[in-house]
Amino acid sequence: MDILSGEDISGKAIQYIEEAKKVGGVISAVQLTELGFHLRRRKSREKTEEILFYIQSLPNMEIIPVTAEIAKDAGLLRARYRRMKTQKKFTYFDCIHLATALAAKCTKFVTGDRGFKEVKEIETEIY
Repeated sequence: MDILSGEDISGKAIQYIEEAKKVGGVISAVQLTELGFHLRRRKSREKTEEILFYIQSLPNMEIIPVTAEIAKDAGLLRARYRRMKTQKKFTYFDCIHLATALAAKCTKFVTGDRGFKEVKEIETEIY
């Protein structure tokens, strides 16, 4: 999503995607939902399809489906962070991304969203 943001953050996001192509990474299938929506608002249907195809074709990038376990864990994470009264209001999508990283046993969660600095379940790198 950060690729669609301003130049500063989109450049950093592109660097992380290039690195992930080499060493591997995972994203939630929900990311395609977010990308599809935001891309379609800004670009033609053809360009949107092209970008979504590119994301799905990235080497060493695994797209993880939302399983019942991930959905359950995401709801529990959202409840936990809501109860903690964090500065960031974690959305269901935020929590699905986090639960996906945990289910995939990722060692690091990489994001441009500074609100994730309050996450304790996984090392978080904010660019």
